[in-house]
Order: sequence, then C-alpha cells, then structure tokens
Amino acid sequence: MTISDLFVPAERMPGLTHVRMGIYGPNGAGKTTFASTIPASERVLYVSIDDENLRPVSKLKHYRVVKIRDWKHIWTVYDWLRNQKAVTTVVWDTWSRVQDLAVGQVCNYHPSDPALLSKYVDNIPKNPHDWRGWGQVGALCSEWQRNFNVLPVNILYLMQEQDRQSETEFGTVTRTGPRLTPEALKGIRDSLEILGRLYVSLSSDDPAAVTLERGDGIDPNVKETRRLFIGQHDRFIAKGPTHILDRVITDPTWERVVPPILNGVVRDGHDPR
Repeated sequence: MTISDLFVPAERMPGLTHVRMGIYGPNGAGKTTFASTIPASERVLYVSIDDENLRPVSKLKHYRVVKIRDWKHIWTVYDWLRNQKAVTTVVWDTWSRVQDLAVGQVCNYHPSDPALLSKYVDNIPKNPHDWRGWGQVGALCSEWQRNFNVLPVNILYLMQEQDRQSETEFGTVTRTGPRLTPEALKGIRDSLEILGRLYVSLSSDDPAAVTLERGDGIDPNVKETRRLFIGQHDRFIAKGPTHILDRVITDPTWERVVPPILNGVVRDGHDPR
C-alpha cells in the first residue's frame, strides 16, 4: 500500500458534500420550527425521542418521522440509513434525549420495554453513580455520532440547553451550552461545522415595554424575533463560519444557513477559495 491508496476525493468526504449542524436553545426557542424549514427538495428522516413536539413537521410530505425509545433503536436507524439512498437529511430531536437513552443503556434501565414495566413502577429512574459511568454515557454518544457523521446525508442535531457553573479565582462563571455530558459535548464541538444557540430577542418602539417584559409584565406590542448565534462568546458555546453567515442569523431557516455553507460564498460575494 502507498500513500496514494489512502487519498480520498473531496466528493467522497461527507463532511464536505453534506452539512453537520447542531442547534441548542431553551424550550420554545424554535428548534423544531427551524427543522421544519428544510425544503421539499430534501428527503428527511426525523428521529424523535419520546415526547418532543412534532406538530411543525407532522404534515410535511417530504418528512418521515420515527420514534425511538430505547438505545438499541439507534442501531436500527443506523442500519437502515447505511443501506438506503432515498433519505438526504436526518434530524435528531433531540440529541440530548439520545443521551438519556445512553444513560439507560449504561444503567440497564429500560422502562420502554413492556415486559419490564412492572419492574420500574417503584423505581426512580437511574443515573450513573460516578464519573466512570458518565464517561461511558458520553463515549457512547460520541461513538455513535461519529458513525452517523460518516454517512452521506445532512445531519441536524437539536439539543436542549443547560447552564453550567464553575468556580474560578474571579468568582462564579456560568457557561451555557447543549445539555450533554462533557465527553458527549466534546464530540459535538469537534465534529460539527455549526454549533449555534437559538434564542428569542424582544423589541418594541417603546423601550419601556421591553423593560416590562423582562420583569414580570406582558406587553402585547413587544415583537419576538428568532436569532441563531454561531460566533465566539465567553458564556455561550458556539462555532460556525461567521465569514459566511455572520455571528447572528436573524429569523434563521435551512435556506439561509445551509446553501451558503455548501456553496462556500462569503458575505461580500467573493469566493473564499
């Protein structure tokens, strides 16, 4: 074997021909709504875990929804995807809940199995007792994320949001990112081209109305705007090609995010190559 045998043409690298993207945010920020903007030119496999909201995608004819409730279903999805050519995009809603399935696998806790339901009636859902167990959970998620990422499809990982606090010499520091274990989060940060925080910003012609909203009041004239942040920040975990998309994308949709990345055209219209 020579080095020439190891060369891989660009058209055979899924990371170049398809997008791998992660979006996290608080409940109600619009993660599932963003996923519903994937155009009809794509054929979408929408993987839902347990109780996610499916209304925005349930009637879209180019979507096929599957529900998984146990870690072993991950293999079922993967095995089907690697042997088919129809689906072009996969959405995970949410990858944070996939991690919960990994917790069940590590702790041998499978309440979705009808034969075991009576066993769990009086049991509190289990979590790993030490860092070794949580490390196994993160390793499982990262390993299977890598397996899916090598498939020739676009992948959108939706994730729930979590604040983490740590003590430093300057006081308490809060970082906001996806609800994942450190090991699983490392896999997400390393392998995705975009990791963005979806949030809602408030605006009004009356500044006092926004101040009221941020307190205990409600003003019907305040406007909500969805935004996706992909830049660098001391608090929010994010990454992305800001030279193409800018740091904040207002009213983000699939068409506003993915085609510019795949086409490689920067904001001023010049090809970065």
